[in-house]
Amino acid sequence: MHIPDGYLSPIVSIGLGAATVPAWGIASQKVKAILNNRTIPLLAIFAALSFTIMMFNIPVPGGTTAHGVGGTLIAIVLGPWAAVIAISVALVIQALFFGDGGVLAIFANSLNMGVLLPFVGYAVYQLLAGRAPLLSSRRAVAAGIAAYVGITVSALAVGIELGIQPLLFSDASGRPLYSPYDLNAAVPAMLLAHVLGASIVEGLITFLGVAYLQKRHPTYLTSLRGVYAPGVTETGTAPARPYWQILVGAGIAAAVVLFAVGLILGGGDPGRLFGADWSRVNWADVGTMLLVSAVIAVVIVPLAYLALPRRLKRIGAAFTVVAVIAPLGLIAPGFAYGEGGSKDVQAAFGYIPQGLQHLSGIFSAPLSGYTIPLPFFGGANAALWHAAVGYQAAGIVGILLCGGVILAIAPFLRGRGAAPDLHDAPDVPDNADVASRDGTRGRGRGRRGATSAASAAPDQPRVAASPPSRGDRRRDGRVGWLEQTLGGITASIEHAIFTEQHARTDGWLQRRDPRAKLGMFLALVLAASLTASLAVLVGLYALTLGAARASRVPFSFFVKRVWLGIPFFAGIVVIPAIFMVPGPRLFDLAIGPLHLAPSAPGAAGAVLFVARVGVSVSLAVLLVMTTPWADILKSLRSLRVPQVFVLVLSMTYRYIFLFLHTANGILLARKSRVVARTTGGEQRRWISGTMGNLMSRAFKMSNDVYAAMLARGFSGEMRARASRRMRTADWAALGGVAAVAALAVLGGRTLP
Repeated sequence: MHIPDGYLSPIVSIGLGAATVPAWGIASQKVKAILNNRTIPLLAIFAALSFTIMMFNIPVPGGTTAHGVGGTLIAIVLGPWAAVIAISVALVIQALFFGDGGVLAIFANSLNMGVLLPFVGYAVYQLLAGRAPLLSSRRAVAAGIAAYVGITVSALAVGIELGIQPLLFSDASGRPLYSPYDLNAAVPAMLLAHVLGASIVEGLITFLGVAYLQKRHPTYLTSLRGVYAPGVTETGTAPARPYWQILVGAGIAAAVVLFAVGLILGGGDPGRLFGADWSRVNWADVGTMLLVSAVIAVVIVPLAYLALPRRLKRIGAAFTVVAVIAPLGLIAPGFAYGEGGSKDVQAAFGYIPQGLQHLSGIFSAPLSGYTIPLPFFGGANAALWHAAVGYQAAGIVGILLCGGVILAIAPFLRGRGAAPDLHDAPDVPDNADVASRDGTRGRGRGRRGATSAASAAPDQPRVAASPPSRGDRRRDGRVGWLEQTLGGITASIEHAIFTEQHARTDGWLQRRDPRAKLGMFLALVLAASLTASLAVLVGLYALTLGAARASRVPFSFFVKRVWLGIPFFAGIVVIPAIFMVPGPRLFDLAIGPLHLAPSAPGAAGAVLFVARVGVSVSLAVLLVMTTPWADILKSLRSLRVPQVFVLVLSMTYRYIFLFLHTANGILLARKSRVVARTTGGEQRRWISGTMGNLMSRAFKMSNDVYAAMLARGFSGEMRARASRRMRTADWAALGGVAAVAALAVLGGRTLP
């Protein structure tokens, strides 16, 4: 739906600006009612999300491509005026930096996708949602249907704008001067492409977005109920079904519908889905591109997660994933209807309209077409690499630009009529059952104005009496180094307490004797190290997941704990082997004088290595989460591990948390006594002094502890309470796992 330069006459473009510019002006005033320290980042995230969604082209009827926008989702959460700002920013960045949509046509594109789409979608959503509770499934379904209608109306507007050009502007011979598509062709083509394609994807994205916010972040919806559900006071409860089931179910349903539509339009031939010629796709090159994108993702995504600030880790890593896989949008053959260049129009109509020819090159974007013509990519696949790398780079740059522009203009948009911060709004905890708080208002989280703000009606936008001072802005908007350090220490202690508490719950592994568990762990780790079969490793990992499930270990916590770090650290180790191991090459990428040619044996070995590490670390995490630390140490002693080793482990584990507690007390004492901002030099001197103080305390405590141990009769051997006896169930579990480990080693010699 991005109309390029030359498809619309300058008169029409400027005329549409007469409607778009006032909409921008009104939006800049209206958004003041909802902008605060939490909604400003949310608006930036939504702008980046819209940019990202528009990068993914999908095949649609007619052998062309289309894309979603995400405008209705933004309108539902933050209001249609905020959606105008977010989508317009994304469209301007796409036009200026990537040539996606014309500079002269920016008014038309912003009107179609940035004004019509969110307002139509929001109106339909309000009509369908009615008075339903804020967290009800009806609102998520209504959001999906509204998004479907909103983008369809936007596509209709594009078809009309393109179709009237031949009627209004033509040369002496009757040929159109600008868009060559008349109304009879443009309107049906745009409607068909969206009703049976892009609108389905837009509805799916919006449905899943609202369902995700209802399930994981209901605070955003309840605190913005004046936009999300005006006049509705009943909060309700989010659906009990896990979000991943909603995600998978909706995704499969949408994929089935799209495949069925594509198959029907292709005459039942899978090679002609949606009427496109998929034989034009070089699948070998596509496979290579996807393989390289996967390798890049393995390295960049964990790196982004580790490098980003704590509050941005998840969202930043998610956007990095989307940017890396953005080249998937290049697979679909053909180009979007009404977005072809001069050569495409020449091929389709046998001529190029004069106006289109003159205006199409009026502006050249630095990354036009999301392509980077890097000189060191050569060979027959150079164009593919230019597009693939360009798409990835454009995704990252575009996301940063959208977020940066929104954050830059937000202070000007917020102005003096700013909304209060969300910590003054009614508080509904994330990931919690909020049914008990229907129609109630919690206490504010903030340090200021909690009493007065709590008295405001939750369904009405509230206006702060005066803008916060400079010092208050800093406290509300940023977290200092002291708060970050306290948060890190507290998180470490809470994590250890969570692990110890979970080890004492009633689960299958928790009921086993610690010595049996340690034996099972060692047997399976040894089997994973000795087997050379990926199928066997998959089976061992499935067995580990089954044991975690039977032991009531939180699935998401368990998987994240293991796989967030393994791809990055294990990938660094094995990446050189992919290129150095001899054997048949998967592809040969020429980068100047260098050739990147990964071998098939090297890639297989890398996958095997990562799988071994993943299984072994999963087993270790499962052992620690189902066994108290003291029992693990006793089990090590029963295996004749040297006493000094067990003693050092025990003392180290205990006094790590003792000193964390001490450091936490020191930091809290400073925080309670310091009110003014300190300089960097003062902070560094205080940290250095604190480190020395802790070192002195540690040395003194080691002497005191040793003296206390000697006074109590310590002679080099630690005395512990007698361990419980191994029961029949423990021996059976140990024997069964040992048999599985033996079969895994033997099976590794025959299975692939």
